[in-house]
Amino acid sequence: MGYFFLDVETFVSKNDDASGLNPYRPESKVLSIAYNYYDEFKLKDEHIKNPTILKEWEEGEKEILTKFWNFVRLKIESDKNLKFLGFNILKFDMTYLFGRLIINNIAETNEIYEVLYRRPHYIDLGQIAMVVNENRYHEFLNIGQKDTNIFFDLPVKKGTGKDVSKFYLEKDYEKIIEYIQKEFSFETLYIKLRRHVYAKKVYEKNDDTSN
Repeated sequence: MGYFFLDVETFVSKNDDASGLNPYRPESKVLSIAYNYYDEFKLKDEHIKNPTILKEWEEGEKEILTKFWNFVRLKIESDKNLKFLGFNILKFDMTYLFGRLIINNIAETNEIYEVLYRRPHYIDLGQIAMVVNENRYHEFLNIGQKDTNIFFDLPVKKGTGKDVSKFYLEKDYEKIIEYIQKEFSFETLYIKLRRHVYAKKVYEKNDDTSN
C-alpha cells in the first residue's frame, strides 16, 4: 500500500524547445529523477523526508534511468497496491520516462508498459487540484502547481524547466538541486488535498441535512 512520489526534470535545448516535453526528439534527455517511497497505509506529515535525486550530470542518463527502473520494478513486485503520485505526472513525467526508457533500451517495451502503466495505481495531484480552482464557470479546469501551492500556503518554486536547462549548461548543479527540492512538496500537497476534499464533503453533507 506504498506511495511513490516522483518528479522529473528534462533538458530543454536552445535549438529545440520541444526536447523538454517530447522524449523522442534528438536532444531529449532526462536531467534528474527525484523520488520518495513510503511503505505506509496512510501517509502522514511525520513520515515526510527529503527526496532521493538521481543526477544525469553525475552518472549519465542511461544509468539514472536504469536505477529508477530497477527500483520501481522491484517495488511493483513487492507492493501490488503501489501508488504513483506527482503533479501532472500522467501527462508529463511518466510519458517522458516511458519514451526515454525505450530509447535507452532499458527493458522491453511491453514490460515497461506493464510496470509503469498497467500495474500501479495513479494519483495525479494536478487533476485533484481542480477542486480548489474556483473559477467563475464552475468547471473542472486545470490549475498549475504554483497556484495550488499558494492556495495551500506551501513553498513556491522560482523559475521553470528552462531555467533548469540553463543551470545545467552552466554546470551550476547546486541551483538545480535547490529548484528540485523547492518543487518537491508533493507529499504535503497530497495530505492537504486529501484533507480539503474530506472537509468539503463533510461541509456539504452537513449543509444538506440542515436544509
